[in-house]
Amino acid sequence: MKDVTEFDKNAPFSAENADSTRNMPDLSVNGGGGSSPAISLADVAEGLGKSRREELLSVYDLKKFAKIFEDESMMETADTFISCGMNVSAAARKLYMHRNTLMYRLKLIYKKTGLDLRDFDMAVTFRMLHILYCLK
Repeated sequence: MKDVTEFDKNAPFSAENADSTRNMPDLSVNGGGGSSPAISLADVAEGLGKSRREELLSVYDLKKFAKIFEDESMMETADTFISCGMNVSAAARKLYMHRNTLMYRLKLIYKKTGLDLRDFDMAVTFRMLHILYCLK
């Protein structure tokens, strides 16, 4: 059995390779520090040029999205669900509604936009499209 105090020189994060890993960028969302602010999607969207924002929006039928984006109760539902980590029970409690009502609203959003907010990538896409729509 190998002694746990020995370093494996072939391991990617061994003591010999420590110098090379120090130069790698921190790829965590909040910069790795406990007090660092999270990266804002709004800041990312604002950093895009107007032509790039329009290009991203052109892929989607904004008339369908506008019905959701301009409906205050539907956006409250979507934002709360996403901010609760896409946890149906937590979002329903926070919205003071039955979880079946929340599921019904999420299905309506899916029917109108084609984006299922229960999927992480689609939820991020929805949020980014809303930001781009507001910047338009």
